[in-house]
Amino acid sequence: MNQENRYLLKFAWKNISRHKGRSFFIGFSVALSVCIAVWVMAFFDGLNHQIEEAVVNTNTGFYQFQEINYSKTTDSETPRVFTQKIDEELKKVSVVQSYSPELLLDGNIATPEGAAAISILGIVPRYHQKFLPLNSYLVEGQFISETEPNEIMIGEELASIFKFKAGDQLVLNYQDVNGELRSELLSINGIFKYNSKSFEKRFAYINQSTWQNLFFGETKGPILFHRITVMTNGLNYNLDLKDIAQRNELELRTWKNLNPEMAVVIDFHDGMISFFFSIIAITITMTILTPVRMLWQERMKEMKMMTVLGIPHKGLWKLGFFEVFWMTILSASGAIAILFILISIQSYTGIDFSFMNNGIAVERAGIQLPTIVYPRATLNQILMTLGFVVMTIVFSYTWSIHRTLKKLDSAI
Repeated sequence: MNQENRYLLKFAWKNISRHKGRSFFIGFSVALSVCIAVWVMAFFDGLNHQIEEAVVNTNTGFYQFQEINYSKTTDSETPRVFTQKIDEELKKVSVVQSYSPELLLDGNIATPEGAAAISILGIVPRYHQKFLPLNSYLVEGQFISETEPNEIMIGEELASIFKFKAGDQLVLNYQDVNGELRSELLSINGIFKYNSKSFEKRFAYINQSTWQNLFFGETKGPILFHRITVMTNGLNYNLDLKDIAQRNELELRTWKNLNPEMAVVIDFHDGMISFFFSIIAITITMTILTPVRMLWQERMKEMKMMTVLGIPHKGLWKLGFFEVFWMTILSASGAIAILFILISIQSYTGIDFSFMNNGIAVERAGIQLPTIVYPRATLNQILMTLGFVVMTIVFSYTWSIHRTLKKLDSAI
């Protein structure tokens, strides 16, 4: 930096310090807008993340590879073989964290306490335990084994309704491959508490050999699937997954395809953020534009003197942008300090909204909406918001300097 720029940088700092009240007002307004904008983004990002986690943890996963017929009609008659080739292809995809080949069968149970429709999932325990950690959420009994026949694992809500305990037997009513109505006596091996009451009431788990015996009347041998549920590190479009689906003649679906109601909720939240940003942009621009313009108009005599001393308009423009530099540093420092304290605390304690529904959890499409929201602030959010505010400050100063220099020219 040459001597002229160093002088203008120091002079810009002196201008800010000479007008402490107005500089504080401008800096505080900018810092407050940053805090509000980032906090709202962090709040909705945390809410969206919790909703997404609630959806993908209901056997949905971020992605699903579905057998063609099943994807169209949920037809259980045409499962596919889970080949070693598919297994190896999924292992090679970097974004894939876990996956589980699953068979699905709808049935119901009936007891003197009532009746309930349930979905029976035929799983391979060694795959599914990595996909959903139900083995860590057992309140009674044990996780089902891969080979023991006629074992079933149910949720705590279902067990509570029908007064089941681990070791009891239940009668499952269902329709087999031939369309015949059948009843089967299954032993409850374990009871889990996970996700939500709707989830615990709706899903029950058996191993693949038991599922194949129930539906086909025999064990086919290899692992079969109607769908392969996949857990990734997020819902980012991945060409590798699409290629796997095409090579193996499978349909690739995302959780948003499978649960459009919750997808609309998240899209609505994203729209709210965009709308809020527009309001913030207009508000902060109108808030700081007037004091900045007044600040520069009050410097007319100084600017005339600087012009007489031979400082061109280019130098005055530099002075203005050096003030932008200092104001950005001051505003960003204040905003980051406030946000660090606020979001650090709230991301740990959460924000409790249970009082709005008298402590009753709200469910949408079988998914329990969070009553305690944990804001999530990311570096991208902060950088995007700070960039947005810098643009606002630059616009305000540019307009004010332009108007002031225009008046200076007419006065001279």
